[in-house]
Amino acid sequence: MIVAAALCPHPPLLLREVTGAVDAAASLRSACAEAVRALTGALDPATDVVQVVGADGPLVTPASFAPSPVIKESKPDQGIRARPLSLLVGMRLLAEAGWGGEVVPHAVAPDAPPGECWALGEALATAARPTAVLALGDGSARRGPKAPGYVDERAASFDADVLDALAAADADRLAAVDPELAAALLAAGRPAWQVLAGALPRLGVSRGRLRYADDPFGVMYAVCTWIP
Repeated sequence: MIVAAALCPHPPLLLREVTGAVDAAASLRSACAEAVRALTGALDPATDVVQVVGADGPLVTPASFAPSPVIKESKPDQGIRARPLSLLVGMRLLAEAGWGGEVVPHAVAPDAPPGECWALGEALATAARPTAVLALGDGSARRGPKAPGYVDERAASFDADVLDALAAADADRLAAVDPELAAALLAAGRPAWQVLAGALPRLGVSRGRLRYADDPFGVMYAVCTWIP
């Protein structure tokens, strides 16, 4: 039984130790922290579970993004399990929120079909135990000349449609996001959004709370919660 859901992005900058002296993602970090605290606040750590969903990818630790090879060699990530970036960030956000209950990670193939993503979300939402879904996923990464993918004029309308669907808890619109267009725009969050699409109808909410939506580095980052 799903009781709450949240979406956060997963840039390495959310791993504070890799940002350097100046926290370039302070406002985004704050929004993510608030969202995850709201999510876990709806749960009982003794009985409930958080399902963490994000796109699969190379296994990394915070040291993978360290600003210096010296740091990578001399300060390994003691005891930190290597994971795909999306799940690494999700687990960190939960730890920083003080969540002490069970966590189950799900790495979804970046090219997973929408129907497969929906089926996973529906399965998570109908589990016997009270469950929250924490999805990790960025929007398009082609929103400006400094963006990882430079500029694509389709990015703005693509992201606007996704943000509207998130705010409206519109599962059908999220499920209809075109995987090929998302891939062309480097929108890594597409699989996670479509897992949410499968879960949201069981949550019974009519709106989401969009806590953050901005592209400070040419990548659209959205933070949203759905809590009845």
